[in-house]
Amino acid sequence: MRRTMESGQPPHFTWNCANGRYSRMVGGEKLELWQDSKGRLHFTEGFDEYVHGFLRLDDDLVEIYSQIATDDAMRAAIKSCRGLRVTKSDPWEALVCFVCSVNNNIPRIRKMVQSLMHEGEIMRPVEMLSEDLGKKRLGYREKYLGGCAEKAVDYDLGRIGAMDYGEARLALQEFPGVGPKVADCVLLFGYGFLEAFPVDVWVARQMKRLYCAKNAADARAIAGRKWGDYAGYAQQYLFHAARAGAGRCEA
Repeated sequence: MRRTMESGQPPHFTWNCANGRYSRMVGGEKLELWQDSKGRLHFTEGFDEYVHGFLRLDDDLVEIYSQIATDDAMRAAIKSCRGLRVTKSDPWEALVCFVCSVNNNIPRIRKMVQSLMHEGEIMRPVEMLSEDLGKKRLGYREKYLGGCAEKAVDYDLGRIGAMDYGEARLALQEFPGVGPKVADCVLLFGYGFLEAFPVDVWVARQMKRLYCAKNAADARAIAGRKWGDYAGYAQQYLFHAARAGAGRCEA
């Protein structure tokens, strides 16, 4: 579970962990997730539907592995972080998390996101507009988050999920501070577009080293050809293989 919950996805920034249990507030109630010694998943009673969607339990990892294990490098990545799942969070929360991620590292992203949480959940757009973001030490991201909140107040974020991938990607880039990489992160982790392939520094290095990608656009094109509808899963495994090489992938 740690591979999934502490993998640079939104849960890494919005959930807390103590004594092997992950927790956060959902709709004003506390949700806990944990695994027993046999790896069986447990969670607070009454959250079945939420957990099922959040952890994408309908995703058949064996089938996904068969589709993305196209070469030795990917097979090694799967072996090193087997069981890692792509999660699905609230689109607004995913947007806030990844605007905070711009030119940032995981500990600082988490600190920023936590500062934007009220009663265990990220402030909604209208709440954020009434907050003094200057006290949150967000740097230039303060302007972007304020702009996103202002746009989101009168914008139905849910309709992006009904668009096709290309249209949705362009729609998200209309929000302040959202470029191609942030848009792909939000589409993957907030909307469930598994064909999205976010290219951060780690993934860019892997794609250049393994597949001779010239730039981010080339990396996405290669990913689309190689892994298609499951490019987002391939991205997560490449990302963690890269971090493992730096001694940062933990079970």
